[in-house]
Amino acid sequence: MSQEDVKSKYVEFINEALSAENAAVDRITSRIDNTPIPELKERLHQHLKETYNHQDRLRQIVTKFGGEPTDAKADLPKLVPPTTMMMKKMMKDTIKSITDDKKDNPMPEEMELMDIKQDAIAEGAEIIAYETLIAITQRINEIPQQEIITLLKQSLQEGESMKKWYVEKTPMAVDILLPKIISAISK
Repeated sequence: MSQEDVKSKYVEFINEALSAENAAVDRITSRIDNTPIPELKERLHQHLKETYNHQDRLRQIVTKFGGEPTDAKADLPKLVPPTTMMMKKMMKDTIKSITDDKKDNPMPEEMELMDIKQDAIAEGAEIIAYETLIAITQRINEIPQQEIITLLKQSLQEGESMKKWYVEKTPMAVDILLPKIISAISK
């Protein structure tokens, strides 16, 4: 494999991460608009700024190697209930729309808990992606490793910080959301 082929493959790896960051901007923006938890909203605003910086760092690396930064958006990891559960829920929802009994339909608070779990999963995937890019960078001699690793580690550290925030603050979110869920199902 020629040096140019190696660099071209490396640009593909970086653009893959960029496509995930591009999708993350949309997800974070949506979460800011929809979360009812002020502390989470505030932290998501900070993380959105960090994500824009992640994009800029990745674009910088891609252009350094003569590549074209992608505008594509990856499919982010998400929780998906088992198919049988989804079919059962769909059937229940159809019946409920006829009977108008809303007790089994997901409440906004339930959806928020699901979104928080999905946020944490996406952060975990981001951490693995940056750790992988750093490992790849360390093994390719044809590129300026230290300069690129510094950029990647900065994004990695910001992702780790966000993941840590979710680990530490999820109990607070549960304390806010669970009483509303219990109150609604107790009626």
